[in-house]
Amino acid sequence: MTQLSKIEDKIYEKLKREKMFVFKIADISKIFGFSRIKAYNSIKALKKKNIIKKAGNGFYAFSGADDFAVASSIVFPSYISFWTALNYHGFSGNAPKQIFLATTRFSKQLNSFKYIKISKQKFFGYISISDFAIADKEKTIVDCLAFPKYCGGIKEVINGLKDNINSINLNKIIQYSLKLNNKAVLRRLGYIFENFGLKSREIDLLNKHKGLGYELLDPALKKKNNLNKRWLLDINI
Repeated sequence: MTQLSKIEDKIYEKLKREKMFVFKIADISKIFGFSRIKAYNSIKALKKKNIIKKAGNGFYAFSGADDFAVASSIVFPSYISFWTALNYHGFSGNAPKQIFLATTRFSKQLNSFKYIKISKQKFFGYISISDFAIADKEKTIVDCLAFPKYCGGIKEVINGLKDNINSINLNKIIQYSLKLNNKAVLRRLGYIFENFGLKSREIDLLNKHKGLGYELLDPALKKKNNLNKRWLLDINI
């Protein structure tokens, strides 16, 4: 590692020990009792030596820090989801250029970190892995069905489910969908499952809560008027 001054080494070791993956100049000032100028100069020196890097929105991170951990730490609470989680769980072979996260707070995109705001009631179904949180397999699919544009479209979800249906807890994903209380998600999931030839009382339960009026199977695509009356969907893929 590059030779550090005593102050720089002190900062480096303390932040590593406390697992502070992201931090601001104000954090350095508060933790070490530095003036803002001294904290700024210390950050500048560490950045020049490639020990840390800019993470966006006034945040800095260690150069070798895991991007998932950094993205999750910048905006809290948040968890990795959508296309990123789809790829992580092996449902998609396409690795997105951005890292997609669900959060209850509004945040603009920071570098390659894309934050999608959801309500507190829909912020569930995630697990902790190492130093970040990520949607479990079932919530990943549900989140993708709610926001297909953040996962490469409905076809990406269908293909991922088709190849990995045996790794999904069907009862769990149905309960998640009901808890989300999103009519489009209930319809899309029910249609996809029945299209796979799956039948169960739980799938019928989705149908009972589907609501009224038609939705697009993929809201990013144009209407086709290819209507499925059972699930009130325009099958536009």
